[in-house]
Amino acid sequence: GIVKVFGRIKGAPPVLRTAVSYPMSSRSRTGMTLAMISLVVFTLVVMSFVLHAIGNVLGNPDRIAGGFTIQASTGYANPVPDLRASIEGVKGVSAQDFDAIGGISWVGTKMKQAKTGGEAKDLLLNGLDSGYTQATGYDFAMMSKEYTTPRDVWTALQQEPDTVVAPAWMVPSRTNFNVGGPELPFQFQGFYTEDKTLPEVYITVKNPRTGAERDLRVIGVLEQMAFLLGSPATSQQTLDSFAEQRLPSITYMLHAKEGVDQQAAAKALEAGFQENGLQAVVLADEIRKDVGANLMLNRLLQGFMGLGLVVGIAALGVIAARAVVERRQQIGVLRALGFQRGMVQASFLMESSFIALLGIFIGIALGFGLSPQIIDSFRESFAGMEYQVPWGNIIIVIVVAYGASLLTTFLPARQAANIYPAEALRYE
Repeated sequence: GIVKVFGRIKGAPPVLRTAVSYPMSSRSRTGMTLAMISLVVFTLVVMSFVLHAIGNVLGNPDRIAGGFTIQASTGYANPVPDLRASIEGVKGVSAQDFDAIGGISWVGTKMKQAKTGGEAKDLLLNGLDSGYTQATGYDFAMMSKEYTTPRDVWTALQQEPDTVVAPAWMVPSRTNFNVGGPELPFQFQGFYTEDKTLPEVYITVKNPRTGAERDLRVIGVLEQMAFLLGSPATSQQTLDSFAEQRLPSITYMLHAKEGVDQQAAAKALEAGFQENGLQAVVLADEIRKDVGANLMLNRLLQGFMGLGLVVGIAALGVIAARAVVERRQQIGVLRALGFQRGMVQASFLMESSFIALLGIFIGIALGFGLSPQIIDSFRESFAGMEYQVPWGNIIIVIVVAYGASLLTTFLPARQAANIYPAEALRYE
């Protein structure tokens, strides 16, 4: 096929036939080399697809933050009772700068799934005020069947007492990719994330201070991207009733209006509530830092795989150097039949190109063929991932792999081209 396609080029047929014939005659060696190159290229391509998909999901700070832009946290010993009311006296910032201000409080509990065995685990229970539930943009991976939209769940959380929403990690998945991760306090039994519809399930929470227990009905399971709500959350009213006291908000989530300098607003909040120990951060900046660190580690792993590809390609140079010794007499015969130095050198380079490009093509074809299924598998436990082709990474893999193959075989090819016919024919 190669000869038929490129054989019309003047002087190409003998060079092409020679370049292809030797790898085809040593099929075991050629097959092992192809397998090695294809496997590394396939791994790099799949990693590129997965990292690209994860990067697109994690690169959306607004979704990760639930639509909020600034997070302000105070000390538990001296909290701010009502941030919206107190903010009016702060220099450099006003309540009118924000579309929404939501408060989050919490209390430590002993928690487990109701009507199941096992020991209750220490876990925080969050309390969300109406400002938070009305403004949050978090979606749900699972909802009770009586609710049709995420907004219905958030509204019900405020209006219906003793209801709770659970984070995604509390629901097991049939495809678990968290091998070697931290040990989870507990996970629900009897259903999985893939079931989509949430059955009737309750969480038993115990107040360690009073010993009182209460069953809270789970009406929704948060999406995987809701990183900022890492423990079960109920309404502020339900939490106060359970704790038997009014609990102040410890964390405030704010959504700044368009045009407001978020960095300046965060600094003004810190200065205005310094005695409360308030710490304010711009969520987009914090999320980018965390995402950048995670992706950097993944890129580092991808770089080590790329180094493995270069080492694998270097095997072509070893094969080419060995071929110069093994085929010394053949080279002499070719030179005696009229092959010029350039033709001999081109034959060795084309031979390397034949193996390298075929291995690269096989690896990329397998990567493109299997990546959609791999992305779909990840999507079941990591919602929001979309199949997109990372053309930049694919091109880099092709260029680096092929360039390395030419570089490692150039010197052996040049050495073969400099062999004199008479000297080669005398070689034993």
